[in-house]
Amino acid sequence: MKLADIYRKAAQVIAANGHNKGDYYRVPESGVGIELSRTEWPVCAAGALSVAMFADPVPPREDEDGRPEFDAVVTRLNARINDFHLYGFEGEPPVLRLAGWNDSEDISPADVIAVFERTAREVA
Repeated sequence: MKLADIYRKAAQVIAANGHNKGDYYRVPESGVGIELSRTEWPVCAAGALSVAMFADPVPPREDEDGRPEFDAVVTRLNARINDFHLYGFEGEPPVLRLAGWNDSEDISPADVIAVFERTAREVA
């Protein structure tokens, strides 16, 4: 999958599933007895990227295959987030920087989708 496609897919995941804060995902209660798959749960920005890349909302651990690629995708995204919410997260691992932005109280699903879509256009 091309880099721009990963960001576009992540935007689609947030738009379709919903946005989560504080963890990679949230298991929603359906109320009708239908269980959603892991790729249908509301996710944070990092969880959306993980679904786009690995079909799972939890990215590989640091010692697992795929983690360097995931970190590279997150690092590229972080470089395009010009937002004060990233201040104070310098030097942190890429996913923690992204989480600091994603979990900020005033960051909305629309903000996350917009960053994914803008980044997709810029890296295409």
